Amino acid sequence: MKLKTKILGVLLTILLLYGVLSCGIECFVVFPSFVLQERLEADKDMNRCLEALRREIHYLDEFVHDWAAWDDAYDFVQNTNMDFIRSNLVHTTFIDNRLNLVMLLDLDGHVLWKKMLDLETGLELNITELPDDRIPMSHAFMAHTKDIESSVAGVYATEKGPLLVASRPVIRSLHHGPAKGYLVMGRFLNERYMKTLKGQTKVDHRYWLSQDMSMPDESRSIFERLQKNPGPVFEEQDKNMLFVYDVFKGLTDSSDLIIRAEIPRQIMKYAMNTMFFVLISTVLAGFILLLVMFFLLNRVVIDPLGKLTARVVSLGDSKQALSPLFLNRNDEIGILCGEFQTLFNKLTQVHENLKQTNLRLNHEIRERKSYEEELQSQRTRLRHLTYKLLLTEERERRRLASDLHDQISQNLAICQLKLSMLKESWTPVNKSRAGEIKEIEDKLEEIIQETRTLTFEISPPILYELGLKPALEWLLENTFRESGIEMLLEGDLEEDRLDNSLSILIFRTVRELLHNIIKHANASKTTVCLSQEAHFFEIRVTDNGVGFDPEKQYKNIGFGLFSIRERFSSIGGKFLVLSESGAGTRAILRVPYISHGLT
Repeated sequence: MKLKTKILGVLLTILLLYGVLSCGIECFVVFPSFVLQERLEADKDMNRCLEALRREIHYLDEFVHDWAAWDDAYDFVQNTNMDFIRSNLVHTTFIDNRLNLVMLLDLDGHVLWKKMLDLETGLELNITELPDDRIPMSHAFMAHTKDIESSVAGVYATEKGPLLVASRPVIRSLHHGPAKGYLVMGRFLNERYMKTLKGQTKVDHRYWLSQDMSMPDESRSIFERLQKNPGPVFEEQDKNMLFVYDVFKGLTDSSDLIIRAEIPRQIMKYAMNTMFFVLISTVLAGFILLLVMFFLLNRVVIDPLGKLTARVVSLGDSKQALSPLFLNRNDEIGILCGEFQTLFNKLTQVHENLKQTNLRLNHEIRERKSYEEELQSQRTRLRHLTYKLLLTEERERRRLASDLHDQISQNLAICQLKLSMLKESWTPVNKSRAGEIKEIEDKLEEIIQETRTLTFEISPPILYELGLKPALEWLLENTFRESGIEMLLEGDLEEDRLDNSLSILIFRTVRELLHNIIKHANASKTTVCLSQEAHFFEIRVTDNGVGFDPEKQYKNIGFGLFSIRERFSSIGGKFLVLSESGAGTRAILRVPYISHGLT
């Protein structure tokens, strides 16, 4: 990949990371601030709706207070003079003051006068929540204190909908007591009244009682949440509308109002447009900056380096002296070009020296290879000679054993026989020499036995007469008699697949291993296992002795193990010793059935 491509890739990566960072800042920093601002404004609108409702209740309470602190109303409560009703509480009074309910009660809650009017139809109403005869003292309207200025005002739930109600004690015009009764006035919070409140607050909102069946399901679930955790709840209806919910406490639990204000999401529209333009402008600014940086880097760095690189590549192809590269600049790249020229001249001289050195090294390597080949040849010849020496030694042993058996042993036997015949032919006069003759006879017997033993030690005839396995059986039995170590022979073999030279080599090796076990292993049991495969024959000699560390042993390897390994290597075989300290030793001999020309 070219340097220009790499730099362009780095700049594009930086632009991408810059865009991702800008997007992340907008999403996780700027956007949440707009959301917070939107909710703060929505909370203000909700408070404006709540304040409008509180203000209406306050105005109603003040209006009721003006009527209740009036001597004419005071006199009516005392003597029920209907002239007060006919003069003041006429139909126009209800319409002009937007009153739906007027009630006058005595101190015990008995209804002295009551009227409930539907302002739209002009018909009188009657609801079960407000009986015509008496209002219980436990009723919300009767929750007055002993103070003549006490007030009960708020929202009361009726079957006709929520009712804004105010109740005041009836006193004299100069606000003197004692109170003689109570004046109750109310206004239904209907659609017409809602339009008035919407006009005051400039906020589109709605009210529902907690038991209102027309309340939407999602609003009901939010109302239940607000009863547990007071405070405004915000619900994003869609990208254009935000709903804000809150609760206005009524005079009773069933009179609580849930208020939903519908807030247009103008702030979020402005936020999304602003964030979009900021992101686009950021990306465009980054892209322009990337182009400017790439142009400057290409002019100041990439092009000069490209020329220098092309000159270096052409130099490697032509192998000619480097001519000066005129960049007409005194910065680091110009200095690099000059230093490169100097370095190349030095490298050329070093290259010539290396060529001479390489020629000398090649000559020495060829001589060394010649020496190694000669050494390998001598080593191979040494292995052949070792193997032939073994066979020659065995032939001499067999010849010597044959001479001992056929000549010396036979002559000694004849001497022993003649000495016995001479002993039997002696007269009693010569029997005084019988002891000396007996001593000579015993000595001859001892010499004969030692000669036979020596014959078997030098070259056991059983190996040539019966084969390898009987010879190994004789060897293990004889070793057991000498050492007392238990000897076992396992497995079988096909004698006709082994020639005499291999049988002799195997027998001598096993005997040498057994001598090593007797001398060093301190074992109580030894097993010789014979096994054969399609192309090789394997002997495993295992003991339960003290064992040793093969790595340390091979560093100071003795002539015995070395000679065994060399013998088997010369015929294409393998010799392996496996052992651990305290875990016994296993020697593995693996020889092919056919020796390759080694006879």
